[in-house]
Amino acid sequence: MADDETLGRVAELSRRLAAEDDLDGLLQRIVDLGAEEIDGCDGVSMMLVGRGGNISTPAFSSITARDSDLAQFATDEGPCLAAIRTHEMVLIDDLRDEVRWPDYRQRALALGVRSMLGVRLFVTGDTMGALDFYSQQPHAFDRRARLYAQVFASHAAIALKAAFTEAGLEQALRSRDHIGQAKGILMERHGLTARDAFERLRHLSQERNRPVRELAEQLVRTGEVPD
Repeated sequence: MADDETLGRVAELSRRLAAEDDLDGLLQRIVDLGAEEIDGCDGVSMMLVGRGGNISTPAFSSITARDSDLAQFATDEGPCLAAIRTHEMVLIDDLRDEVRWPDYRQRALALGVRSMLGVRLFVTGDTMGALDFYSQQPHAFDRRARLYAQVFASHAAIALKAAFTEAGLEQALRSRDHIGQAKGILMERHGLTARDAFERLRHLSQERNRPVRELAEQLVRTGEVPD
């Protein structure tokens, strides 16, 4: 990739993130763009840190990305958690050869994950969370992909900082947990992509004049998928 092409992609990235005028859309746009923009990437998840150090996954681009995060939560280990805790980028070239996080490794391999990249989300030193980039192929993230992932995470963190300042971090995270669960239900039941699942919720929100978070909470609570 030529340098001028890289600069063009970075400029376009800023514009595409700025185009989202609500927090729900921004979270989904970040993971979707990450999967699209980072060479070799098959899926992206976002972990965010709330009050008391509680970590959740409010947005993901694929079921595998979501399930990998759930595996990290269940085992309390893994690359994205490590990126948050160590404040460093974490790379796995081939999960079959990985000796760190053995409990997580076993679960992730069962999901078809082979290589991963965990990049911290931060603006002025405080860790907001991390982005986890997944691939089904070993050695998927070369040096250029790693550098661009760091640039991408920087732009995402700036956009998130502004959105959370306006919406209030804790309230935002609570409602986004339900939205993430609701998206997962729609994806598994109807074979939708994460973006399509979110767009279905957003369309219903506009059609019924109800907030997305209310529809998501209803779906998670009752198990009934809105028509």
